[in-house]
Amino acid sequence: MAVPKKLTIVFTSFYLIIIIYILLFLFFPEIQNAIIQLRENLTVVTEGSNYYWALLISLGICFLGSASIGFPIPFPFVIFSLSNSIMFKYSTSGLTLTQTLASGGFWFEIIGITLVGGLGSALGELTGYAVGYGTKKIAEERRSELLNNVDGFGKLVLENQKRTPLYIFLFALTPLPDDILFIPLGMIRYPFWKCIVPGWLGKNFTILFYCCWPIFIALGFTAQGIQSNSKSSIITEAILLLVTITAMFFIMAFDWTKFLEKRKQKKQSSSENS
Repeated sequence: MAVPKKLTIVFTSFYLIIIIYILLFLFFPEIQNAIIQLRENLTVVTEGSNYYWALLISLGICFLGSASIGFPIPFPFVIFSLSNSIMFKYSTSGLTLTQTLASGGFWFEIIGITLVGGLGSALGELTGYAVGYGTKKIAEERRSELLNNVDGFGKLVLENQKRTPLYIFLFALTPLPDDILFIPLGMIRYPFWKCIVPGWLGKNFTILFYCCWPIFIALGFTAQGIQSNSKSSIITEAILLLVTITAMFFIMAFDWTKFLEKRKQKKQSSSENS
């Protein structure tokens, strides 16, 4: 597939930034300690009435994470820190990990962060949809390989409109780049209100997964008899960001228009032969 030069430069820059971040974190103790300390300082955010601020932070950072076009904002760092803050609050109150996980109050706070963050993420997709809506005219007037690829991907998604809400849900559920779906949905004028509900449902699962990272890590270390720490979680988040960027690069660079034409020709030849 022919990859636009500008696209290659942008995504190569993303890769280099994340790789440099990982290397600095691994090999420079001062930077590593500063990053970990910054995350631990966030534990005060969910104490007492500050929890309402945590909800606003979850709403805002998830909105920005979804509203960013072409540049993935690592909002899982913040969601992880908010969830970790809640766990820390319960552990300092004298509860063991098992008692914390059995507490209804603990899960009430986690679900609160999840639902508000999921709503923020779903609303943030309006930005990608609006860009696609306005880009439709540009794509018609100018011949752009990138815009044609994105438009072709949208046509592929809408080939069976009954499945479109499922595709939206799956994109929201996974680390797949949502902008690559919502931009073409805007280009083909798919009703945005039909995107909100499946997008919000999918994002709820995604945010809940991020909220559960501290729990998974704590359970894993407990099973191994090792004291939990933040180092592995930070590296895991960086790797997940690399996977997300890779998926975004593939979808934006792939020639979906050409793929659709070949698929249509194949169907026609199959129907003629039968």
